[in-house]
Amino acid sequence: MGMTEERLQRVRFFEFLTDEERSEFMDGAQPTVFEAGAVIISEGEESSSLFVLTSGRVEVRKKIPGDRERSLAEIDADREATVVGERGLLGQNEASATVRASSRVEAIRVPREAFRRMISEGRPAAFKLSYRIARTLAQRLTRLDEEVVEAIRDLERRGETDLEAFRDRLITEWTV
Repeated sequence: MGMTEERLQRVRFFEFLTDEERSEFMDGAQPTVFEAGAVIISEGEESSSLFVLTSGRVEVRKKIPGDRERSLAEIDADREATVVGERGLLGQNEASATVRASSRVEAIRVPREAFRRMISEGRPAAFKLSYRIARTLAQRLTRLDEEVVEAIRDLERRGETDLEAFRDRLITEWTV
């Protein structure tokens, strides 16, 4: 078992794969490193790869009106490996936020072409991964719904009618 496969085994996102599926998945994947400051995913650009972050820290930032940017989240992959760019695997989606390395980041890149090939070959690993991605996105949407409702309630309690305040509160508290 290669070093990358071993690292993949530690990633909770991939725990549902068998050893065989994990190794066939790694055939299409590429280990990659980002130095601190490097942009891994750029908001508004087409994201054509999924990245499994296995070590290091990243910051997720989102553009807001007025040519500003706001930090949405800090992700520490040293604590727990995580996945970014999953939208790019499922469709021709533009990235919804920018992901930038805050420290040296080790990652496994899964190009969309490799993933699509696995789907067309009917490989279970690709279908399991699609399901896992869909579940992750659904959880994020649910969390977002809850945050929107909570923000509205809070503003109503304070008698706040300012849409700017509502928008700023939402953007601050959105998580990815």
